[in-house]
Amino acid sequence: MRNFLFYGLIIFFMSSCGNGDRLFPKKHLGRYEGRQEAFEVSMNGEPVVVPAAEHELTLAYNELWLKTPKQNIAASYKVIVETKMYYSLLVEFESGSVEEWQLWKRGRKLVRKPVPPIPEVIFLK
Repeated sequence: MRNFLFYGLIIFFMSSCGNGDRLFPKKHLGRYEGRQEAFEVSMNGEPVVVPAAEHELTLAYNELWLKTPKQNIAASYKVIVETKMYYSLLVEFESGSVEEWQLWKRGRKLVRKPVPPIPEVIFLK
């Protein structure tokens, strides 16, 4: 009986460790679309307006791809906090920049929090 209990606990711990890459329900995975509003940056003391653009996002477990009109960007992420309303993600782009995003549990939306001068972007599925 002791051996049965011991092996049962080992199997339980191994199966729970195997689900670590499933950070949230599968229904949140897939393609999202969003619009980034125009914003202004300063280059060499001159103001430059970055025009509004449509973005496409593909979300998979532990990775995402952001497609803009001029480039495709790969990123990895990890869930840092789960609240009743959303999962807070720490997104690290291949360029090395890090941002905070929110994957909402309801409404099928993903929010890219603003990082000045870049405004907030809301992606909808």
